[in-house]
Amino acid sequence: MSILEKITIPDDVKKLSGDELDILTGEVREKIIQVVSRCGGHLGSNLGSVELTVAMLRSFDLAQDRIVWDVGHQSYAFKLLTGRQRQFESLRQFDGCCGFPVRNGNCYECYGAGHAGVAVSAALGMCAAQNKSAGSPAGKVIAFVGDGAVGSGVALEGLNQVREHGRNLIIVLNDNKMAISPNVGALSRSLNRVMISYRYRAIKNCTKALINLLPKSRAITNFIRNLEDAAKRLLLPSEPFESLGIRYIGPVNGHNVNDLERIFRSVARDDRPVIIHAVTEKGRGYPPAAASPERFHGVGAFDITTGKALKNPVPGFSAAFGQAACAMAEVMPDLCAVSAAMTGGVGLSEFARKYADRFYDAGMAESHAVSFSSGLAAAGKRVICAIYATFMQRSLDNIFHDVCLQNLPVTFVLDRAGLVEDGPTHHGIYDLGFLLGMPNLIVMQPGCEVEVRAMLEFALQLRRPAAIRYPRGGTDLPQSAAVEPIAVGQAAVWRTGCDGAIYAVGAEAARALKIADILEQKYALQIKVVNVRFLKPFDSSMYRSDLLKMPVFTLEDHIVDTGLGAITARIAAGMEKRCYSESFGITSESAPAFGPVEQLRQSLRLDSESIAGRIAEVCRQNK
Repeated sequence: MSILEKITIPDDVKKLSGDELDILTGEVREKIIQVVSRCGGHLGSNLGSVELTVAMLRSFDLAQDRIVWDVGHQSYAFKLLTGRQRQFESLRQFDGCCGFPVRNGNCYECYGAGHAGVAVSAALGMCAAQNKSAGSPAGKVIAFVGDGAVGSGVALEGLNQVREHGRNLIIVLNDNKMAISPNVGALSRSLNRVMISYRYRAIKNCTKALINLLPKSRAITNFIRNLEDAAKRLLLPSEPFESLGIRYIGPVNGHNVNDLERIFRSVARDDRPVIIHAVTEKGRGYPPAAASPERFHGVGAFDITTGKALKNPVPGFSAAFGQAACAMAEVMPDLCAVSAAMTGGVGLSEFARKYADRFYDAGMAESHAVSFSSGLAAAGKRVICAIYATFMQRSLDNIFHDVCLQNLPVTFVLDRAGLVEDGPTHHGIYDLGFLLGMPNLIVMQPGCEVEVRAMLEFALQLRRPAAIRYPRGGTDLPQSAAVEPIAVGQAAVWRTGCDGAIYAVGAEAARALKIADILEQKYALQIKVVNVRFLKPFDSSMYRSDLLKMPVFTLEDHIVDTGLGAITARIAAGMEKRCYSESFGITSESAPAFGPVEQLRQSLRLDSESIAGRIAEVCRQNK
């Protein structure tokens, strides 16, 4: 039996010897690589945080101390060492192990988090509650912050209040110089200075040597240590934290369990807030991940030996957008692009390389990215602001106040709009609830990759706010497919029919074609398929016309109560003649957990066969 297999509770880690710890960290990495290669997941960040996790479990008592993960995708080792080894085998699988911390999913996971930047504020709230509660145990609250999250707007807001509420707060800063893309900004540069500051290292080494050579005089030893502290203040990034009332310790080797354990136990005896700056290597222990940390941030199944993906990625919406953005930049010298720590994820890597002077990475700060975009637009630029749909939720007021209310020409590109494998924290199924209510904003969704370029060009010519949404991946429609000209509020008929109509938005229009094929082959029904294209303004005249002739169904990869279903329900309710309409989509009560998207759809009876069966039933009743 391996050492890892013997770990059933966190306290088992405390019983291991130094040699056993070395073996354990190797086994944990091996298990993470093995499972992620089969199930997909976040690899690089988890390989880099193994020793930090082990040291925390050896130094703190999870019966009274709490760990808040930020961001949650670096908690795989924690899951393995807190009684979930068997469950971990089903990582990100339907009804399996979530890739993020889930509150009450395990007695050791006290806070759920999938979005970055929240740990400091959440941990601070726990400290405040604990400090104000009479008789409350004085346990430590550890905010484990990594992947660039310390530079996010929310984290900085939390740091600003540590002096008032941070008694018993420990912030572990896992500094691997990376978010999804490399970290940017002044704070990141200040932190990374420790990696190249030979002067500090030289002073530190000389100081240690002097202390060892000199007689054991407390005065002399204190003088030398004060000299070292002065050098740290001069050369290292402690000042930003210490000015906020946070004791700074670092930089420390984030892969040395003994040193980490000594530091953790030392700060555990002090109730002052402290930040421990640990330098780690993203992808440590697996050469392909260490060599390509951005590619191995989040991966699908891959071959362990070579690191190559088992499925060749097909060009999808993100790639189509990236190509279109570059093409537009070539003919529009005033075009700029902005992203938030996910350059490659949204398809802008080539744009950033070719048009470096017009590309801006705002860091892990979506609100700032949107307001920054509004400033560019107010200064006369045309702007693309590309962010995942789930993260764009974090900038609601900025979209309203800074862009839409001022009618500024910012085109929002929302990637990963729809269901995704990572689950509730990452599903892009809520954004239409606020986008559709924004003044001056046009909301579009391409039905296939070919439409992406046409919609982007159209949006940039509008000189007003616009949003283009699309899911992860793509469709299997031919890239040579003709695209009807884009006109404001005009849908496109993709298939004619007289027995019923499906109004589908985005990539669901391609799925609607397959559903129509099933209905023709299996039920002899001729179904019209409409690619909605515009959610705002919606093609209400075409919809009303069809509603008077036949049953009409809507299909979307979003919450129906706030998306296409809500739009069409209002139209149907205002019709003088009673007509049949039905919406297929996700309800707020049925929003699924995590796992392969097709399985999530099947669990909601939103797979193509189930939808076709329901449509056939309705059409037969209405004949």
